[in-house]
Amino acid sequence: MKPLSLLKAVFLPLIEPVVLFPLLMFWVFVCIGTSGSPMGILVLILSLPPVFRYQMIVLEATAKGEIPTAFDAEFFNWAGNMWTLFPLPIALVLVYLGNLAFNSFGNTGLYLVLAFAGAFLPASFAVLAITHSPIQSLNPVAIWQLLRSAGESFWLASVYLFLISWVAIQAEQLPNLAGNFVQLFALFSFASLTGTLIEPFGLVDNVRIPDAIEPSEDQKLAGLEQERAGILSHAYGIISRGNRDSGFNHITSWIEQDPDTVGAWAWFFDRMMRWERKEHALFFAQRYIHDMLRHGENIPALKVTMRCRLVNDQFHPLRDDLPAIIEVAQSTGNIELAAVLKRV
Repeated sequence: MKPLSLLKAVFLPLIEPVVLFPLLMFWVFVCIGTSGSPMGILVLILSLPPVFRYQMIVLEATAKGEIPTAFDAEFFNWAGNMWTLFPLPIALVLVYLGNLAFNSFGNTGLYLVLAFAGAFLPASFAVLAITHSPIQSLNPVAIWQLLRSAGESFWLASVYLFLISWVAIQAEQLPNLAGNFVQLFALFSFASLTGTLIEPFGLVDNVRIPDAIEPSEDQKLAGLEQERAGILSHAYGIISRGNRDSGFNHITSWIEQDPDTVGAWAWFFDRMMRWERKEHALFFAQRYIHDMLRHGENIPALKVTMRCRLVNDQFHPLRDDLPAIIEVAQSTGNIELAAVLKRV
């Protein structure tokens, strides 16, 4: 990855207005919260969840190669997208362990905790952004697969997290206003760099929801997404009654007449990955991969395979599709994945 791209990722919270505005807003809230007053403590308690929620929004967006979405009041809502709140308890646990280690072993203990966080958190948060599953973000197998998929450059995220954690600790010696700003910048900067490092591998981008199709005189597609949602809702009812194949057939019949079949496959797969029971999405992915291979979309098929294996390391494409996926994996240098699939 080019140094200029890495530098841009590091300073994205300062140079991208849609990220800078929430950074400044949270800075004001945190400064009020650390003032020591009872009202300030309440402001801090209410502000921390959206801080970490927006951190994950930044990470996911940069992993897609997109500009993060603008912040709005919905981020203060505890309901919906609960996965984005998972970094908060992780951060609280690490702060507690850091204080405990420092009190017991001094700086040596503190640096050991920082080293552990640097080794574990970047990959864990990247898996969280890909799968939207807190359980998978703590799964050592999923983390290891992410590290294998992301190539040799991902170690930069670990080194950067260690450095900015040390800087954030030193910032405690600064005046309250300056120290809080440095610490918040570090949070968003770490998220931006981590997402940027996995973006070239397309693990998130390949299955993102396509941009909404604007209606036009030539293509009357104004209600396309609403129609897809209706199809998915009906299919969910069928699947939840134990008839998965019929539910999938209902979806694929729609996809055949969808004006954007490639986008439709990605849309339905992404929506299923948000269901509580993700095994349905994995079975659907087998059909998705089969269709991509049938149309010569070999690299996207490999990327979906890799993403599904982050959710469940037992996942594999349909047996008839295994030779093709293995060949693609070998040709792209994913030798370990090819070896694993050969044993299926």
